[in-house]
Amino acid sequence: MNSTEPARTKGRIRPHLRRAGEALTPIELQIEAIAANVRMATGNPDGALSVVELVDMLGNHSHTVVILLLSVLSMIWGPPGYAMLMGIAIVTVSTLMMLGKPLRLGGWIGERRIPGKMITAMLKRLAFLARLLARLSRARLEMLTGERAKIPTGLLVMLISLPMALPIPFINAVPNVGIAIICVSRINRDGLGVVIGAIVGLLGVGIAIAIFWGAINLAHNVLAS
Repeated sequence: MNSTEPARTKGRIRPHLRRAGEALTPIELQIEAIAANVRMATGNPDGALSVVELVDMLGNHSHTVVILLLSVLSMIWGPPGYAMLMGIAIVTVSTLMMLGKPLRLGGWIGERRIPGKMITAMLKRLAFLARLLARLSRARLEMLTGERAKIPTGLLVMLISLPMALPIPFINAVPNVGIAIICVSRINRDGLGVVIGAIVGLLGVGIAIAIFWGAINLAHNVLAS
């Protein structure tokens, strides 16, 4: 990211994140820079941004940040198939993270455009997330957030996001929260937060499996009657 770009919009973003007398934490600084760059990148008439434009803007090695944005976007209500698209994108990015490969989201996924209203909602939720977790999160158990932890973290996020790629409504909420906590904690070097995010995410996977299994049994009983 161009370090000079966030400075131009810093005045609009910082009041939402800064607490009087306190320095910004790593996650707040990161989200401030993201918000500034996203706002500048959406200067086109409809304010939309494609997935590939989002990745290009953040850099092709920003796996954790891209996963964070996709998970927050997936929490926002969108058109049919949108949540499944975000789930597939998160699976793809987490797989590339696990393999240590640069981000490449071209083709059908990369061409999907994110409406301006959803981007605005995403930035608001990111700001709220930064304020909330900055009060709770701090650097600890840093071995769980370093380079060596990238492969297990990528595998974990991939497993959590798999149910989100299924075309089943309302199963992505809890896994998304877990993924967002994991990503924020990695940025903030908070290994305990990564563990908490993993627990929340895996709980969400369990809920998703229960819903899926219940739907199958219900369909079976209806067809059998």
